[in-house]
Amino acid sequence: MQETVGDNIFLLIILCTGGIFLLVISFVILFINNQKKLLRNRQQIHEAEMSYQKELMRVVLQSQEEERKRIGQDLHDDVGGSLSNLRMLINRDELPEEQENKAVIANHKLLIDKIIQDVRNISHNLSPPALALFGFTVALEELIDSINDEDNSLITLINDAEAITDQLPYDMALALIRVLQELISNTIKHGDAKRIEVSIFMENGLLVIQYRDEGVGYDPGNQKNRKGMGMQNIESRLNMINATYTMKTAPGSGFSMFIVLNSSLV
Repeated sequence: MQETVGDNIFLLIILCTGGIFLLVISFVILFINNQKKLLRNRQQIHEAEMSYQKELMRVVLQSQEEERKRIGQDLHDDVGGSLSNLRMLINRDELPEEQENKAVIANHKLLIDKIIQDVRNISHNLSPPALALFGFTVALEELIDSINDEDNSLITLINDAEAITDQLPYDMALALIRVLQELISNTIKHGDAKRIEVSIFMENGLLVIQYRDEGVGYDPGNQKNRKGMGMQNIESRLNMINATYTMKTAPGSGFSMFIVLNSSLV
């Protein structure tokens, strides 16, 4: 009788221990699942926020481009047109016997020609017409020609992927033109470089743009330098077209940037 009671107690202890063990295991599994669920939710929220920020930036940049296009068109059509008309009026009213006035008029015409050219340059910078008409390559060459010095020695362009770059969607091509425009502007303003190289080529199915100058470079750890050089704007434009980039610079060592774009997105 005592042996039977002892066996029952032993069995009861085993059952209780097993029950507690199962309860603990169930609690641990439930805890881990909840943690995974929380992590997934946080990740989804983070991705949603990133997507929202990206879309917001895209809309802002698109609005800026539309505004630039409108201002550029107004400058070209209204101001440029008015100046051209004024120049024609001066030509028509010019009197051959008034030699003194002819000299004054000639000076005025030179001034008007300069203003017309300045307005045209501003208009083209705001909204490059060559991009919509002829594509990325011609628009980039036009940008470089407008900046290069007389012997074309400042900026060198090598485009070995012209067939790909000329197929770029307008928004993507415009973003790359703006980024290169910003980089060139930074080099001229801050880099004190005598030479800039832009190389475009395909590598392992990726479109690569290599920008390099031989300027003074800067400390990349200095946030003041980054903000002053429009890096946030460059990063936003590259993020908008899903391009990645790496940058290399140091005081006295020039500046270089590698921009990589998946050609399947083209």
